[in-house]
Amino acid sequence: MSFLISLFVVLHMICWAVALGTWVASARTRVPNKGMAHATAGALVFGIVLAALVSIGGDPNHMKLGIKLLLAIVATVLAYIANKKQAETPSAVWFGIPTAILVNIIVAVFV
Repeated sequence: MSFLISLFVVLHMICWAVALGTWVASARTRVPNKGMAHATAGALVFGIVLAALVSIGGDPNHMKLGIKLLLAIVATVLAYIANKKQAETPSAVWFGIPTAILVNIIVAVFV
């Protein structure tokens, strides 16, 4: 079980890194890459699987998991909105994506 949890943690973090990296790569032109939306969705799915595995194996922090789930949903929805609107993406949506990702990471590390 420990290996499985570690594997999903690695995949979850890789997805967040790809999402943030593709945002940074397209920040100058503000034309989002499709990979950003798929990476945020992947991080959301891997996070849900991780929450289920942690719940089976021990006593999870439900407040932390709920906050991270909400932030992951927000980041995913904003990334798909940006992907649909392309160059006409509003600033609130465009800058909301890395904000949700970074706050999610901060909650994971410090809470």
